[in-house]
Amino acid sequence: MAIVNITTQNDADFIRAFAYQTVSGVPIDLTGNSMRMGVRRHAEDVAEQLLLTTENGGLTITDAPNGKFTVWITNEQLVRLQLGDYDHSLVRVQNTGLTLRIWSGLLTVNAGPSR
Repeated sequence: MAIVNITTQNDADFIRAFAYQTVSGVPIDLTGNSMRMGVRRHAEDVAEQLLLTTENGGLTITDAPNGKFTVWITNEQLVRLQLGDYDHSLVRVQNTGLTLRIWSGLLTVNAGPSR
């Protein structure tokens, strides 16, 4: 499992493209998958501070056979979060219902001067 730390500023949208692949660079096919990224102040917290999914547009699979997808956190979502670090993880759900973790890490929200 990979560790992906994301740093954002709360005065603009955060949009990044990723390629899900093996360590040797072979793409992992995301055809028929959905994705979910939960964000909590601490992983053990009950309340989710932010939820990005393929259903709500926070995650978009852009090229399924080649494992490519985009993470989009809107400026409005970032402004609503308190500054600081949050735990997050990204999972994929196969059409069989099997849920597999892609990564986990920290999401850091910093103050953006143009907010």
